[in-house]
Order: sequence, then C-alpha cells, then structure tokens
Amino acid sequence: MKPICVEVVAPVLTTMEFGCSKCGLIFKQVDAHKDYHASCKDEYPEDWKQDAARLTEYLVKMSELYKHRVRIKLIDAHSPLGLWKQLRHGLRGTPSFIVDGQGTCSGWDTDRLEQLIDTRIGEASQELAARFRE
Repeated sequence: MKPICVEVVAPVLTTMEFGCSKCGLIFKQVDAHKDYHASCKDEYPEDWKQDAARLTEYLVKMSELYKHRVRIKLIDAHSPLGLWKQLRHGLRGTPSFIVDGQGTCSGWDTDRLEQLIDTRIGEASQELAARFRE
C-alpha cells in the first residue's frame, strides 16, 4: 500500500547560513558556527520555540505510531507553497495538517488528525482490496 501523505503546514524556525563557503569554514574552525546558530535560534519568540518543540515531539510520535503507512511532509507556513496550501485548503491557524490532499485539521486537535489518518488508511486498504478482487 502506498503511504498516506500528511502535509504539515507550520512556521519553520530557520537560521541564516554564512553566505561565503570560505567564511563558513573559517567560522567553523574557530567554533563560532555553533554560537551563531544558537544566537539565531534565540531570536525567535519563546512561544514559537515551544510550538516548534511540541510539533517535533508530536511528529516523532506520529511517525512511530504509523511507521510505513504515513509519509510526513513539512511545509513552512511562510513560504509561497505554505501560503498557497493555506489558501487552497482554507487552513486557519498553525500547525495545520492536510491528509492525502483531502481532509484537513488545524491546531493541536491530535485526536481529529489521527481520525482523519485512520479513515484514509482504511479507505486506501479497501481500494487496494477491491483491485485484487477484480
């Protein structure tokens, strides 16, 4: 069975990289690279960092729960693709989840999300079984 695609639309915490590869090597040699990344991460509001940690923890649990049946795709909510997904699917709030391009769920309602995933897995299993009967 093909894995169910769960697209996660949420703000992604990013850090700027050193633009020049030679400068980056120098900063790595003097161990300034780690400090730079840490300072970039500290620039985000505390609630964003908490939400990012919570989302990471939940996605790890989801990955363990569904193993090979689900493929998780993280989409930055502030990217052009993320904005398009929000408009296309009428998503309100983050994180938002799109299950196989069909069902959507916004916020931290994990029970609703798992219900959507389980329903879609059941439908996919029935479709596969119907193909074998033909």
